[in-house]
Amino acid sequence: MGTTLGGCLLLLAGLLLGYRELFMLGAAGLTAVAVGTVWGLVPPALHVDRVVVPGRVRRGEPADSVVDVMARGRAGRLLSLHDGVWDADGKPASEAVTTEVFARPGLPTRVRLRLPTNQRGVFQVGPLRIGRTDPLGLWSALRPVGTAQQLVVWPTWHAVPASAIGRTAQIEATRDPQHTESTTFHTLREYVSGDDLRHIHWRTSARMGTLMIRRHEGASIARLVLLIDDRAPSYVDADSFEQAVEVAASVLVSLTDAGRRLAVMSASDPTRDPVTTTAAGLDLLAAARLTSSGVSDQRIQAQLRLRPLGDALLVVTGTVGDVTLAAPLAAKYHSVQTLELGPETRLDVAGAVIAAPTAAGMIARLREQR
Repeated sequence: MGTTLGGCLLLLAGLLLGYRELFMLGAAGLTAVAVGTVWGLVPPALHVDRVVVPGRVRRGEPADSVVDVMARGRAGRLLSLHDGVWDADGKPASEAVTTEVFARPGLPTRVRLRLPTNQRGVFQVGPLRIGRTDPLGLWSALRPVGTAQQLVVWPTWHAVPASAIGRTAQIEATRDPQHTESTTFHTLREYVSGDDLRHIHWRTSARMGTLMIRRHEGASIARLVLLIDDRAPSYVDADSFEQAVEVAASVLVSLTDAGRRLAVMSASDPTRDPVTTTAAGLDLLAAARLTSSGVSDQRIQAQLRLRPLGDALLVVTGTVGDVTLAAPLAAKYHSVQTLELGPETRLDVAGAVIAAPTAAGMIARLREQR
């Protein structure tokens, strides 16, 4: 812009004052701008391949945008590469990653752009933009190439002893030969209105003085239901929620590594089918965001009663949440436990509620429970 304005002023001054030198200098400046404009507007002939490696990564671990660039034709080209990272709201998650590359004809040049992974989430990488500058440095242009790709940054996690989560007091838990191979007698629990009377264990009921029901479990049913509370009113601040997500990821990875089966679900959408694999659970936690969902504790409890997915329930929530969310479900689950994260911690409730201000503090508390 400055070169164009200066050239116009010199050209006008040369015409008005009769100075040929000023006129020629202004004309040269405008000619340079015109040549640079044509240079910038003509797209370079390139072949570009880009892939994000790996597509899923733990927070803090490396992830790269791998770009192969090759010039078409006989001449090489000096280019600049710009790769942006955008969050779920379409806002820049960080400054664009940039570098320069000389694209050679007939032979791809590979460049790795290190992507930021310092925060969890599901991000859009790109589209990749290629910049080109004219030889005089007067004009530059950026053009998008290809499509955007996804980068999933999982929350980080820490080792948690499996024995500290979902502990149950099993009563006469032996295999029932009356059931098929796909159904296993897991344990006994107290009778709840609506249970099938055929599953009453009369001998134990007589000894306990209350009706006891056989608890059967299919071969594929999850043993622990992990509920992450993603409702904003349950937390003091956003950092407390991040601590809760980190604890949930630690429980998920540690228990699946120990051979335990889990079902992971969010409080804001209790009717959604839970995820039952480690990768899918980490994807859910990576995408988890505080919501202003008006889902009540009663609705969550009703859904968990209607469709019990295991024999133990673990709720990860904030210190503002209702500590009694899981307690009414004791009739459906042999173990109900709540982990609360936040600065305003409350007293533990006989092991059923464990509170800590940070994820590191909660992990330490759980290790004490083993």
